[in-house]
Amino acid sequence: MLNTGISAVLGLGYWLIAAHYYSPSAVGQGSAAIAAMKLLAGLTAVTLTGALARFIPVAGRATGRLIFRTYVGSSVVVALGAGIFLLTLNTWGPSYRFLHGSVNGLGFILAIVAWNVLTLQDGVLTGLRSAPWVPVGNTVFSAVKLALLVGLASVLATSGVFVSWVAAIAFSVVPLGLLVFRRLVPRHIKATEEHAKPPTLREIGRFLAGDYTGSLFSLAVVYLVPVIIASQVSSEDNAYFYITTTIGGTVNLLAINMGASLTVEGSHDPARIAANTRAALKRMARIMLPICGLLFIGAPYILGVFGAGYADAATPLLRWFAVGALLRVVMETYFAVLRAQSRTSGLAWLQGLLCVLVLSLTLLLLPAWA
Repeated sequence: MLNTGISAVLGLGYWLIAAHYYSPSAVGQGSAAIAAMKLLAGLTAVTLTGALARFIPVAGRATGRLIFRTYVGSSVVVALGAGIFLLTLNTWGPSYRFLHGSVNGLGFILAIVAWNVLTLQDGVLTGLRSAPWVPVGNTVFSAVKLALLVGLASVLATSGVFVSWVAAIAFSVVPLGLLVFRRLVPRHIKATEEHAKPPTLREIGRFLAGDYTGSLFSLAVVYLVPVIIASQVSSEDNAYFYITTTIGGTVNLLAINMGASLTVEGSHDPARIAANTRAALKRMARIMLPICGLLFIGAPYILGVFGAGYADAATPLLRWFAVGALLRVVMETYFAVLRAQSRTSGLAWLQGLLCVLVLSLTLLLLPAWA
């Protein structure tokens, strides 16, 4: 919860500064590249966080190997995905034009690998029951990228948004990576050695067969839609959309992060899953109801801080995000319970249905509303 709050404040501050220091076109191009980076890195990073939360608590002496192999394997996959994306760059619209060239392309691939590790790191810390370190890392990352954003405005007028985001990743990944392998993993092994039950490859494979498939569907809903939008609209319109979806997505993170904690606690103590679920729902309702109400009523004023164009173009969209965030609470709680119980086949079906509905409506309505 603390991580989500800090990320929300610093994240929105980042885009507020970007809107004032950079043109809407530059913001649109930078946000398009960030959306593509999140989509491609999410092919493994987002889809494996559920498995990390499920198996790290019981991995025992295999914890370090599990984490390291996850980092390496996922990095190879996302690098290949990034290469394919760059080979088809001409089909993705004008917002991605600045990624052409071998140097820019290599930098983009490295950025995606780094973002992949950064995303997985949050899942690792949660699985190690060291979640307080997550806001520390994200605060450092957010603060550094804010400073770089301002510093690069006069030097990289077009690509400064993306470069500032990417360059800041190392300031979180490197120190927290050392912390994980040198301190937190040994402490976790010692604390759990009496009841550790390292998962077999078959157990992990069975879990991923459902959870990975379902997470791919969820990934498409969260990260593919912004890439589709960026490829179909002007850079200016993409800036309006991306900042609005960032605000709405930040609210959704409250439900997602609480769901991840519920998965971890359910794995540690399956007997209390029902009580923990009721407590999580009550906590979410107390937090989300006033936040979503404020977001709905204050939509034009919130967007107005970024500029009149943002408020005029995106107020209705932000209000839809406020309504959707309330529904997300119930969904993420149920998904968390299914992960804790390793019932991932049902999870995949539900997330697949949601993906089909969202993508179908996006492709159907975008030409008429763009």
